Amino acid sequence: MSAIRIGDVLRVQFPAQRPPGHEQVGTRPAVVVGIPEQVGSPRYPGLIMVPFTTSASDYAANSPALYPQFLAGQGGLPLDSVALCDHVRSLGVSRILARLGSLSPEEYAPVEAALQGMLRR
Repeated sequence: MSAIRIGDVLRVQFPAQRPPGHEQVGTRPAVVVGIPEQVGSPRYPGLIMVPFTTSASDYAANSPALYPQFLAGQGGLPLDSVALCDHVRSLGVSRILARLGSLSPEEYAPVEAALQGMLRR
């Protein structure tokens, strides 16, 4: 797989959590939002990801800045999807199953804005 960049949409395997909570699990698309190697030498190769879901409900419509919506085809997404920006997760590169595509800078901007908003003091 060629070099991975911020904004790439990958199909990844999110592992189940113990004890279970509200985290996303299973195989699903996710967008790369962080590459630790850009900052330093991480202990293990990994990526910071935001998962997508196709099961959006009122929560997405009520908080569009936190849950940006994407149409099928954007970034290679197979279905209309919502980015779950409040579910940021670090994943080892061994969990990458495929590259689906890449969001354009304009398409990625709402995800970046949501993350910046959550990290603001």
